[in-house]
Amino acid sequence: MAQFWANRRQGGAYVAWTSAKECDYNPRLLAERIHAQIVAAYRATGNDPPPLPGAVPQTLHALAAWLQELIDQTKSIILLCFDDIGFHPDLTDEIEDFMLTAPADVEIVAATTAGIGFARIAARRQLREVGTDALAFSLVEANAVARGEPGILISEPDIHLLWKRTLGWAEPLCLLLQAASTNHATAGRLVVDRVTGRDSDLDRYFRSAILASLPSDVREFCIRASILGVISADYFNHVFNRGDGAYFIEKLSAERMLLTPQDRTQLCYEFHPLLREFLEHRFAVELHGLKSELFARAAQWQRASGHSRESISLYLRAGDLDAAAEVASTSMIDIALRQGEVDQIQLWRRSFSEAVSDPTIIVGSAWAQIFSHDQKQAAALLTELRALSAGLSDETARRRTKWWCDLVAAIGEATADNLAESRRQCELWIKLNGDADLVSRGAILTCLCFIAASERRFDDLEKLSIEASAVNIVADHRYALGWLHSAIIYSDISRGNMQGAAERLRCARNDNIAQINATPFSANLLEILELELRYETNQLDGIASRVDNILDFVRQHGVVDFLFSAFRTAAAIANREGDRRVASELLWEARLIARECTFPRLDVLARLALANLLVLDGPDEAIAILPAQSEPVFQTSHGPCLRAMRSLAEARIAARKGKHHLSSRLASATLDHARRSQSNRLEISALMCLAGANAATERLAVAEQRVADAIDIAARKGCFRTLLDERQYLEFLGPSSIPLLDLLPGDQDFGSHRIELNDYPAFTSKEIKNAILTRKELAILQKIKEGLSNREIALKHRISEDTVKWHVHNIFSKFGVKNRVQAILLADSMKLFHK
Repeated sequence: MAQFWANRRQGGAYVAWTSAKECDYNPRLLAERIHAQIVAAYRATGNDPPPLPGAVPQTLHALAAWLQELIDQTKSIILLCFDDIGFHPDLTDEIEDFMLTAPADVEIVAATTAGIGFARIAARRQLREVGTDALAFSLVEANAVARGEPGILISEPDIHLLWKRTLGWAEPLCLLLQAASTNHATAGRLVVDRVTGRDSDLDRYFRSAILASLPSDVREFCIRASILGVISADYFNHVFNRGDGAYFIEKLSAERMLLTPQDRTQLCYEFHPLLREFLEHRFAVELHGLKSELFARAAQWQRASGHSRESISLYLRAGDLDAAAEVASTSMIDIALRQGEVDQIQLWRRSFSEAVSDPTIIVGSAWAQIFSHDQKQAAALLTELRALSAGLSDETARRRTKWWCDLVAAIGEATADNLAESRRQCELWIKLNGDADLVSRGAILTCLCFIAASERRFDDLEKLSIEASAVNIVADHRYALGWLHSAIIYSDISRGNMQGAAERLRCARNDNIAQINATPFSANLLEILELELRYETNQLDGIASRVDNILDFVRQHGVVDFLFSAFRTAAAIANREGDRRVASELLWEARLIARECTFPRLDVLARLALANLLVLDGPDEAIAILPAQSEPVFQTSHGPCLRAMRSLAEARIAARKGKHHLSSRLASATLDHARRSQSNRLEISALMCLAGANAATERLAVAEQRVADAIDIAARKGCFRTLLDERQYLEFLGPSSIPLLDLLPGDQDFGSHRIELNDYPAFTSKEIKNAILTRKELAILQKIKEGLSNREIALKHRISEDTVKWHVHNIFSKFGVKNRVQAILLADSMKLFHK
């Protein structure tokens, strides 16, 4: 706020800064001080105060009227800064009333310290509310600091890691940047090391900047409260047998901003993660002997509050395995299936596996394993569970244990990429168990949705997703909803519908039931998809900084489709930046994971991507890596798509060897499949490869038409990088490709803007199906909307004007309209256009 105030003052505005706290939260004093500062600012310009009637305003309402008269007479620019408002409901209401009655030309900045809001004026956009998070560096600012400091040499991905660890806290971030540069330490090492690690002595900074400034009683509170995680007054008082939690929370949140409220209710607070790490270390040093007892009391509190996950973790930290197992036995299914706490269960697994044989704990452990590339361990746990259930005397418990086992086994087949078997088992589970358990049914339906998306059965996905969504919403099934969102977004991306994928991604993150942002596994799934989406739509700023975190996740979790998406996109980013070696290494790593996890489809996908990459250096290595069509994976439901992708790679190899007629036949086969399967990106690549073959065989007009068609699809669907990356394949064709290269837009001219997030339908509407416009007709309809004449459209598409007229006639006939305006209006209502 200080920076904002200084900038406005330098720009000639009349500014006033008042602290509600210093005015004893008295609105009269606030009004008087604002009046005095505005008058002083006016006098400082060398002018007398404006001749306004009346005395000094004694209320904020009177101040608003005075400001209106001032602006009417002087046309002044005015900025008012309200600092230290705190949580005082009466004063807050009066300040909001003032904001509502103040002249529209008055700009207002409010620095609050208690998370309050001014709901009534939010829509008027008069208020600039600055929270403590504004004190942190953004990633852009962190990069600027790293680049601006002499002697700091650190890559953008490493800067991102350190920025994420510090959450932009300026001083610790600068210390870590300096340590990473001067000590030749990797950012990954600094992220793993605790604050007391030898690579960066943040311990010294926190001692001097934080602890040294605190009174002894406040210091003691901080160290003790650090072990609680999320802090409330009642929670602290219970664990430490105290009654002063609220007092210290108020001091640390309002006065020192060391505690941040979790939400606007201001009931729960937390330390910055880096500060908490430091304080927990101090707790271990100073109060180690009390650790087990305090963790046990904290676990009791969380258990009584209904927070099972936190309770289990605290009991385990206290060393009370029996109590942890007791809580887990009643809540593990919820934690595993509904909440999807895969990593959390993995942390618990060793503690439970040695001494616990509770069925629900075994189910939860097996569930975590199937999403963590460990199918063998999951199978062993299920075998143990089936044997255990056979000895149960309760028929209901035995039946419930069986459907859990069958559930985990069915979905485990999908995560192991045995999709046909998974589909069979999922459909059998529904037939046998029906609605016996909505959480389990939601998981099964979501798994079927994912299989349909992977196998490009988009009509089945549309039908299944409606039921899956309804069941998961009723069951409050966060984890399944995260997977469901991911499957549908993936289907849009695989079809090349980037606008639709972007809108669905936005909706997923705003889904209050799925709570994606609070569900780490689901959040990571969306990160994978967003990486590919951002690359494809040519939104490349800061994209490299995301790659390492995403690859770390897919190395441990996920499924073949998302694994390949992450590694292929990371390789494409490296190749675009000119580092073909790194791109190749990434795809080889994907092959290594495929062998370790027995994912033959991932191996084939990685080899196809490698062949397309290696052909840039020559055909021989590409031929050697190309998978044979006799491999079993080509006979699965994914076979047609894999064969089309292989044909494209063969077409590029043939073009590289100068066999352009063969290249043309192979590219045409790919193009036919792409059009049948709604694969826009594959269609663009096939068109470009075909264009190169046509140009090399002296069919330039046909080649240019192919390129025009590819550009049109890319522009309508947002498949920008697929088109732009084709340049590297054309360049090897020599002089014959120059006219085609001249047609392609540059990186900065095409797609670098952010795509619009409009309400695109997930699946083709009935009206659009009935219209049955061809791709060429859709392209011409777009040009009509842009206002082009028939002659201009003909030039754009390199066809005759008579051909354009014929297409326009067909469009009018199919739409049942008589002119261009009616056609455009109808197309808009059918959402045929992407803005």
